Amino acid sequence: MKHILISISILSLLGAIPAHAQETLDRQKSVPDAAAEARPATVEEACIFVAESMLMVKDLKIGVVQSFPELDPPGARLTYSTRLDSEPQNVTDEIECQFERGAEPLQVTRFCMDSTCYAASSDEPEDRRRFEEIRALMQRLD
Repeated sequence: MKHILISISILSLLGAIPAHAQETLDRQKSVPDAAAEARPATVEEACIFVAESMLMVKDLKIGVVQSFPELDPPGARLTYSTRLDSEPQNVTDEIECQFERGAEPLQVTRFCMDSTCYAASSDEPEDRRRFEEIRALMQRLD
């Protein structure tokens, strides 16, 4: 009798493994991959992508946008909030982005948030690392 109970327990465990594996696969499919996102076409869109990627959020409330695609280097500045229900006067966080001139697709060369600037030439190793992470995410876009 004891042998039968052990066998039933093992069989029920084995039956649960494929179900758990399927749930994991379903969950992975439902999480959008950064590579599936469309490539930003404008400096504004690219700067919003940088902000969302840096903050690790799917959406931002965007306030004032200033775009300078004609400057060298091209760039954009914008205000944002992570709270999508923010009133316009409360959308006050800022990001500034600069991009490589003539690069197709757009390649970020520097961005600043919360008085910290991130670039390949940043003095702080962590700031350089964050910059490289954002560049890598941009390169993965389709």
